[in-house]
Amino acid sequence: MSINTQAICDLFAVPGKVAIVTGAGSGIGEATAHLFSKAGAKVVIADLVLEDGQRVADAINADGGEAIAISCDVSDEPQVQAMVAKARETFGGIDILVNNAAYRPKADFFGMGVDDWDRMHAVNTRGTFLCMREVIKVMRDQGKERGGAIINISTIGTALPTIVNNVHYDSSKAGVNSITKSTASEFAVDGIRINAVMPGGVSTGGAKKMQTDPSRNFVPKGPIMMPGRLLLGMAEPIQLASAILFLASPASSYMTGHIMAVDGGYLVG
Repeated sequence: MSINTQAICDLFAVPGKVAIVTGAGSGIGEATAHLFSKAGAKVVIADLVLEDGQRVADAINADGGEAIAISCDVSDEPQVQAMVAKARETFGGIDILVNNAAYRPKADFFGMGVDDWDRMHAVNTRGTFLCMREVIKVMRDQGKERGGAIINISTIGTALPTIVNNVHYDSSKAGVNSITKSTASEFAVDGIRINAVMPGGVSTGGAKKMQTDPSRNFVPKGPIMMPGRLLLGMAEPIQLASAILFLASPASSYMTGHIMAVDGGYLVG
């Protein structure tokens, strides 16, 4: 699909804003980092694998943008604190946070070990909380006039859980939805807007592996990402990035506490 990214960036421009994107070394996070840069933001590429993050940062800088890469395990409190401090030190503040980093091991319901369960929730749920807590401290220090925007990445499975062997992931992301709503209510007074995006089927490396894995079928049995549900087919990462940019931009200034489905019609398919 051909998407006019320049038109999107012109419409949802965020000139001079500083954005942290976690899990930005690939997939949705990488596409979001590039789009934010084109829309005028300075971008902090946070990823567990520094080489992946640095590749994205180098590409943004080569294209005339401003980006730095930081290695960060979002489940680790000191690493998150160091990442946020480095972002503030480098760019002078923080305006946008995209909590995209996630962990999704392959395991069926009875085969899911406690260690994998705990790691899943540590990255997906605790990681979201830790990044939000540290960034909101900065945003509040900067004052209500500057405010801020936070976008958490959830999953459509929290609204319609139809993939088998996915209870661990869906439950961790249900926690993300709850964090989103609770914090939106608490920090609106500080001018901080907090929303979430529920992606449907997105054509990333992880999704492509799932498509060829018979143990990860939908309920009832059928091929992964059934065309009858994804009315618009599989999304490209840029299509999710566009929705994320919208929620970070002034165009969504009257939205907070919203869990937005970007699902190609999955919920009505």
